[in-house]
Amino acid sequence: MRINAEKMSKSLGNFVTIRDIYAHYLPEVLRFFLVSAHYRSPLDYSDHALDEAEKGLHRIYAAKAQLDAALTRSKWSETKLPPDIGQELSRLEEAFAAAMDDDLNTAQALGHVFGTIRLAGRVLEDKTLAKSRETAELVRRILADLTSWAEELGVFGQDSQTFLAALKACRLARLGIDASRVDTLVAERQTARKAKDFARSDAIRDELAGLGVTVMDTPTGPQWDVA
Repeated sequence: MRINAEKMSKSLGNFVTIRDIYAHYLPEVLRFFLVSAHYRSPLDYSDHALDEAEKGLHRIYAAKAQLDAALTRSKWSETKLPPDIGQELSRLEEAFAAAMDDDLNTAQALGHVFGTIRLAGRVLEDKTLAKSRETAELVRRILADLTSWAEELGVFGQDSQTFLAALKACRLARLGIDASRVDTLVAERQTARKAKDFARSDAIRDELAGLGVTVMDTPTGPQWDVA
């Protein structure tokens, strides 16, 4: 383990404790950071590295939530998926297994996890394919893969909504942001949008962005998250 390209050492005073890390990051973020490199490779610790690990973990959990939501559709079409979609997923599954068999190359295995998420995203973003019964089967297969891979890697195995809520709370605490203030601003923005007061709506959006908060307008209302 290194810090700022130097070996982490108590004698040099360039070290952090687990307690220090957990004061600002969720434990799973640290685990994700550790498996993001091969266990025999030097690992350079920094807050930036943990921030990147947190973003990667968020991306996986958000994808899992999207996949779960995709299965709530009540009606499905009989549109056929292009055969190369299933073939690509099979290659990713084989590549993940090969990476883990190659001296536990977790870094490479994670690359295939993200490849699988990108594949799912491409399918779900296609309005025609997203309604296909074959897409539902593909989504179930990907969710099963992610569950199995989570058990092997020891990360992203929690319930998506539970983890994302905990991560939001952790980020808010780290940035010193009051969640109730954000809720108030988001509600005021929604009121301004309904009143077509776009100048006020844009001003609130900019204020939220200054806090590091992004607002997503969804069919069920605005949802917000913190970066």
